[in-house]
Amino acid sequence: MGNRLGTARPDGMWKLVFYERNGLRMRVEKSAPWLPNRAAAEQWAQFYMRQGYCVGLQSQDGRVERLSKGLPA
Repeated sequence: MGNRLGTARPDGMWKLVFYERNGLRMRVEKSAPWLPNRAAAEQWAQFYMRQGYCVGLQSQDGRVERLSKGLPA
């Protein structure tokens, strides 16, 4: 019998992180609610990037992946 949480969320929870340019600096402006998986977070990230937002993804373990071009590593 498998773990229900592991089956429902195989890649864990993810959320969007929005960045704002302030001169030469980038700062986290806000973050979105947690989403049930990475695929859902990536779909929303693509939507917001098409709207001109600078976006990254944060996993539930705290890792942040910057998706938009020009964001510092």
